[in-house]
Amino acid sequence: MEAALNQIYSNTANIILCGDFNINYLNDNQNKQALNSLLTSYNLCSIIDFPTRIHNNSNTLIDNISINKLTNENYSIYPLINGLSDHDAQVLSLSDITAPDNRIELYFYGEISTHSLNEFQTNLSYVTWENVFSDVDPDTTFNNFLNTFLRTFNASFPKKSTKL
Repeated sequence: MEAALNQIYSNTANIILCGDFNINYLNDNQNKQALNSLLTSYNLCSIIDFPTRIHNNSNTLIDNISINKLTNENYSIYPLINGLSDHDAQVLSLSDITAPDNRIELYFYGEISTHSLNEFQTNLSYVTWENVFSDVDPDTTFNNFLNTFLRTFNASFPKKSTKL
Protein backbone atom coordinates (compact mmCIF):
# COMPACT_ATOMS: atom_id res chain seq x y z
CA MET A 1 0.00 0.00 0.00
CA GLU A 2 2.89 2.32 0.78
CA ALA A 3 4.27 1.95 -2.75
CA ALA A 4 0.87 2.78 -4.25
CA LEU A 5 0.39 5.81 -2.00
CA ASN A 6 3.92 6.96 -2.82
CA GLN A 7 3.11 6.84 -6.50
CA ILE A 8 -0.15 8.84 -6.35
CA TYR A 9 0.51 11.21 -3.46
CA SER A 10 1.04 14.92 -4.02
CA ASN A 11 0.13 18.00 -2.02
CA THR A 12 -2.66 18.80 -4.48
CA ALA A 13 -4.10 15.28 -4.87
CA ASN A 14 -7.32 14.60 -2.98
CA ILE A 15 -6.93 10.93 -2.09
CA ILE A 16 -9.87 8.87 -0.87
CA LEU A 17 -8.78 5.40 0.17
CA CYS A 18 -11.44 2.79 0.79
CA GLY A 19 -11.70 -0.95 1.01
CA ASP A 20 -11.82 -4.10 3.09
CA PHE A 21 -8.59 -3.88 5.08
CA ASN A 22 -9.31 -6.88 7.35
CA ILE A 23 -8.04 -4.87 10.32
CA ASN A 24 -10.67 -4.57 13.01
CA TYR A 25 -10.80 -0.90 13.96
CA LEU A 26 -13.14 -1.62 16.89
CA ASN A 27 -10.16 -3.10 18.79
CA ASP A 28 -6.80 -1.52 19.41
CA ASN A 29 -4.10 -3.71 17.86
CA GLN A 30 -0.67 -3.50 16.22
CA ASN A 31 -2.04 -3.79 12.67
CA LYS A 32 -4.40 -0.88 13.27
CA GLN A 33 -1.57 1.22 14.73
CA ALA A 34 0.73 0.39 11.80
CA LEU A 35 -1.93 1.23 9.22
CA ASN A 36 -2.84 4.47 10.99
CA SER A 37 0.84 5.43 11.10
CA LEU A 38 1.20 4.82 7.38
CA LEU A 39 -2.00 6.73 6.55
CA THR A 40 -1.01 9.68 8.75
CA SER A 41 2.26 10.03 6.85
CA TYR A 42 0.12 10.77 3.76
CA ASN A 43 -2.28 13.10 5.65
CA LEU A 44 -5.00 10.45 5.60
CA CYS A 45 -7.28 9.63 8.50
CA SER A 46 -9.72 6.75 8.95
CA ILE A 47 -13.29 8.08 9.27
CA ILE A 48 -15.50 5.01 9.78
CA ASP A 49 -16.60 4.61 13.41
CA PHE A 50 -19.37 2.01 13.17
CA PRO A 51 -19.37 -1.77 12.56
CA THR A 52 -19.19 -2.71 8.89
CA ARG A 53 -19.59 -6.45 9.28
CA ILE A 54 -22.15 -7.93 11.62
CA HIS A 55 -22.18 -11.71 11.61
CA ASN A 56 -23.96 -13.84 14.20
CA ASN A 57 -22.77 -12.44 17.53
CA SER A 58 -19.72 -10.54 16.29
CA ASN A 59 -19.31 -6.95 15.13
CA THR A 60 -16.20 -5.82 13.29
CA LEU A 61 -15.07 -2.67 11.54
CA ILE A 62 -12.88 -4.07 8.80
CA ASP A 63 -14.10 -1.96 5.88
CA ASN A 64 -12.81 1.57 6.03
CA ILE A 65 -12.51 4.90 4.28
CA SER A 66 -9.60 7.27 4.80
CA ILE A 67 -9.52 10.90 3.70
CA ASN A 68 -7.55 14.04 4.34
CA LYS A 69 -9.68 15.76 6.99
CA LEU A 70 -7.87 19.06 6.48
CA THR A 71 -8.94 19.40 2.86
CA ASN A 72 -12.29 17.63 3.34
CA GLU A 73 -13.72 19.36 6.39
CA ASN A 74 -17.37 19.04 5.37
CA TYR A 75 -18.18 15.38 5.00
CA SER A 76 -20.71 12.92 6.30
CA ILE A 77 -20.48 9.16 6.51
CA TYR A 78 -23.16 6.61 7.20
CA PRO A 79 -23.75 2.86 6.86
CA LEU A 80 -25.90 1.41 4.10
CA ILE A 81 -27.28 -2.02 4.88
CA ASN A 82 -27.86 -3.49 1.44
CA GLY A 83 -28.51 -7.15 2.25
CA LEU A 84 -26.27 -8.26 -0.63
CA SER A 85 -23.24 -9.16 1.44
CA ASP A 86 -22.17 -9.86 4.99
CA HIS A 87 -20.39 -6.48 4.80
CA ASP A 88 -22.45 -3.30 4.99
CA ALA A 89 -21.67 -0.48 2.58
CA GLN A 90 -20.42 2.90 3.69
CA VAL A 91 -21.59 6.07 2.02
CA LEU A 92 -19.28 9.09 2.03
CA SER A 93 -20.75 12.44 1.12
CA LEU A 94 -18.27 15.26 0.51
CA SER A 95 -19.41 18.87 0.43
CA ASP A 96 -17.62 21.71 -1.31
CA ILE A 97 -15.60 19.50 -3.61
CA THR A 98 -15.22 20.16 -7.31
CA ALA A 99 -13.61 18.03 -9.93
CA PRO A 100 -12.25 19.53 -13.13
CA ASP A 101 -14.11 18.50 -16.24
CA ASN A 102 -11.37 17.68 -18.73
CA ARG A 103 -13.52 15.46 -20.88
CA ILE A 104 -13.59 15.98 -24.59
CA GLU A 105 -17.00 15.09 -25.89
CA LEU A 106 -17.01 13.28 -29.19
CA TYR A 107 -20.00 12.90 -31.47
CA PHE A 108 -20.06 9.75 -33.58
CA TYR A 109 -22.02 9.54 -36.80
CA GLY A 110 -22.26 7.49 -39.95
CA GLU A 111 -22.41 9.48 -43.16
CA ILE A 112 -25.25 8.29 -45.36
CA SER A 113 -25.14 9.31 -49.00
CA THR A 114 -26.49 7.97 -52.26
CA HIS A 115 -23.15 6.29 -52.90
CA SER A 116 -22.98 4.66 -49.43
CA LEU A 117 -26.63 3.50 -49.72
CA ASN A 118 -25.85 1.85 -53.06
CA GLU A 119 -22.75 0.25 -51.53
CA PHE A 120 -24.85 -1.03 -48.61
CA GLN A 121 -27.43 -2.59 -50.95
CA THR A 122 -24.68 -4.18 -53.03
CA ASN A 123 -22.96 -5.56 -49.94
CA LEU A 124 -26.26 -6.98 -48.65
CA SER A 125 -26.82 -8.72 -51.99
CA TYR A 126 -23.52 -10.59 -51.55
CA VAL A 127 -24.32 -11.80 -48.04
CA THR A 128 -24.99 -15.51 -47.68
CA TRP A 129 -27.74 -15.85 -45.14
CA GLU A 130 -27.11 -19.54 -44.42
CA ASN A 131 -25.99 -18.88 -40.84
CA VAL A 132 -29.27 -17.06 -40.14
CA PHE A 133 -31.44 -20.03 -41.07
CA SER A 134 -29.11 -22.77 -39.83
CA ASP A 135 -30.65 -22.83 -36.33
CA VAL A 136 -34.19 -23.65 -35.24
CA ASP A 137 -34.08 -21.42 -32.16
CA PRO A 138 -35.75 -18.08 -33.03
CA ASP A 139 -33.50 -16.11 -30.67
CA THR A 140 -30.35 -17.52 -32.25
CA THR A 141 -31.77 -16.95 -35.72
CA PHE A 142 -32.56 -13.32 -34.93
CA ASN A 143 -29.13 -12.72 -33.36
CA ASN A 144 -27.41 -14.24 -36.41
CA PHE A 145 -29.48 -12.01 -38.70
CA LEU A 146 -28.82 -8.88 -36.64
CA ASN A 147 -25.06 -9.55 -36.41
CA THR A 148 -24.79 -10.12 -40.16
CA PHE A 149 -26.90 -7.04 -40.95
CA LEU A 150 -24.98 -4.77 -38.55
CA ARG A 151 -21.60 -5.98 -39.82
CA THR A 152 -22.66 -5.03 -43.35
CA PHE A 153 -24.20 -1.74 -42.19
CA ASN A 154 -21.12 -0.69 -40.21
CA ALA A 155 -18.83 -1.56 -43.13
CA SER A 156 -20.96 0.53 -45.51
CA PHE A 157 -21.42 3.49 -43.17
CA PRO A 158 -18.18 3.73 -41.19
CA LYS A 159 -18.40 5.85 -38.06
CA LYS A 160 -16.72 9.21 -38.04
CA SER A 161 -16.21 11.41 -35.04
CA THR A 162 -16.09 15.10 -34.36
CA LYS A 163 -15.57 17.15 -31.21
CA LEU A 164 -18.59 18.96 -29.82
